[in-house]
Amino acid sequence: MGENNTHVGRRTVLRGAGGGLVVLTGLGSVGGASAQEAITVTAVWTDDEEEDFLEVVDYAENETGLEISYAPRDTETLLTETLMDYEVGVATADIVVLPTEGRVRLDGAAGHLEPLGDLWDEDDYTTDYSAVEVDGEVYAAPFGGDIKPGFWYRPSFFDEHDLEEPEDYDEFLDLLDEIDDIDGVEAPLASGNGDGWPLSDVAEAFILRQEDGAELQVDLIEGDASFTDDRVVTAFEELQELLEEGYFSEVRDFGVQYEFFWENEIPLYFMGSWTPAFGAIEDPEDLDYFMLPGSEAMVTSINWFTVPAYAPDVDAATEAVEAIISPDGQEVWTELGGFVPTALDVPDDAFDLEVMQDISEQADDVELVPDLDDALGDPFQAEFWSQLLGLWAEPEQDIEPMLESLDDVLQETVDEDDEA
Repeated sequence: MGENNTHVGRRTVLRGAGGGLVVLTGLGSVGGASAQEAITVTAVWTDDEEEDFLEVVDYAENETGLEISYAPRDTETLLTETLMDYEVGVATADIVVLPTEGRVRLDGAAGHLEPLGDLWDEDDYTTDYSAVEVDGEVYAAPFGGDIKPGFWYRPSFFDEHDLEEPEDYDEFLDLLDEIDDIDGVEAPLASGNGDGWPLSDVAEAFILRQEDGAELQVDLIEGDASFTDDRVVTAFEELQELLEEGYFSEVRDFGVQYEFFWENEIPLYFMGSWTPAFGAIEDPEDLDYFMLPGSEAMVTSINWFTVPAYAPDVDAATEAVEAIISPDGQEVWTELGGFVPTALDVPDDAFDLEVMQDISEQADDVELVPDLDDALGDPFQAEFWSQLLGLWAEPEQDIEPMLESLDDVLQETVDEDDEA
């Protein structure tokens, strides 16, 4: 924590979770076998993202001579199973990719993780050690960084209906009204879900558009601001107004919403930089985005590679991590699309899509702030997701008790992190 978190740029602390969250059935422990045949990795990537990550795995296998297997999990299962396994001294996998650095710090402090600071130099990455450091030990290594730039749309749809990107919030409201009147549109804005994510990303966008929004977000993470701050109240009132106007769609799984988005039934989708890589996106060239008017910052998060202290071959697992997070390893996925590398030495021409290059360049021009709930972790994250699902279900409710409850859990979470 400390001063570096106040103004967050590409070379400063990027605290948060990965993208690509999905829902799968839980899997048992895949690491820790007495006769281990392969280094096992578990993370939240499935479908198209899984295919892309397996290309990186192929690269790492060729570099190291190791056999590396991959077992995906949904976020809740990943976080829950690893915690239960660690408490009894079992490695859920040889390599666990954690989407929240809050959990990294807690697991590191509890002795569950191997230090990995020797694998990467913070000067060569878009983050620094402090995000995952406890008592001088660095317990994770950064892989891809997910940037959440704003509302994605199809330029072909905008051209067909003479729509333009909004310059201010009033124009944003006008745009929603225009889209709402178009035949075949269910609602202007997509409501993606994955146990409360990514509704949380939408909520954070409205926090960021308030006065000094970037500083407010960081202060909330540090426990130096309250969830009952007038600016947070305003952000939720704006969300509530849009919900009551019917501008948000029915809540569906975030991956399913991409299908409705592509069919122009829900033309605006607040989503991350992984969007062009999703299978429902038939033509990534027909994609663009705009930031929520009033915002001068973007949320970013990192997928953190960790090695459990209970892994049967820590050295082999560490070698695999080093190859995967290297600039060459990250370049593999960058060239496939939908991936923003954290390694600074990945060349700009690795971006095949212009929109991905645009996101990377804009990230250099705006403030980058940590993902609020991913940086904090539980119990705040679970409560945040639950309350947002409740708001989407009953938008007419009084938001004051909701924000007071969230503030109580926020302070509890910050206190637990400080104690750890």
